[in-house]
Amino acid sequence: MNSNFKKVALNISKLSVPQKINKGRLFVDSIGNNPNVFSNPTPPLAILLLALDDLEAAWNQASDGGKSKTALMHDKERIVMKLLNDLAHYVESIADGDEQVIHLASMTVKAIGIKTPVDFELILPDDLGAVGLKCKARPKTLYRWEYCLNPMNTDTWSVATTTDVSSTWIGNLTSNVLYWFRVVLINKAGEHPLDPKCIVPL
Repeated sequence: MNSNFKKVALNISKLSVPQKINKGRLFVDSIGNNPNVFSNPTPPLAILLLALDDLEAAWNQASDGGKSKTALMHDKERIVMKLLNDLAHYVESIADGDEQVIHLASMTVKAIGIKTPVDFELILPDDLGAVGLKCKARPKTLYRWEYCLNPMNTDTWSVATTTDVSSTWIGNLTSNVLYWFRVVLINKAGEHPLDPKCIVPL
């Protein structure tokens, strides 16, 4: 196994129930669309979808604030969280440290093991549809922050903003969609894009 193991970070514990449902369905769709990689998901995706549907129904029924209905909704929520955590462990086992495989499941990555300096990082705030970006500061440098949905197509990068500081926020993104981000360093030597990273905004 990779000595600098990549662990799945679901980042859903603080989400509302509807957001957890949407995120769960995103995981199911992403894994189901890659059967050559995820050939035998555990738990089975059909069981997870059923649990998500049950949670959604319980959430709707609990909207009147009844104690028994709210308690039932929380029971359904705990079931979904258990299934999603099991699914994350499955993705970890399949990925075996391969960050790209984890991203195929629309899950984010937490590096475990040897610590190395972070040159470019993404931050997921509580605000919906927003992502923070940060890189190591350089002298006499401008920073062009870009994003796209498909990094393999070099023509699809959109410029969010250009700053003279080494961090920024990008908003108005679509929740539960996998975005790729990069920063292009601009100085007297020319333009130097750093390796892109991806994340799914809340």
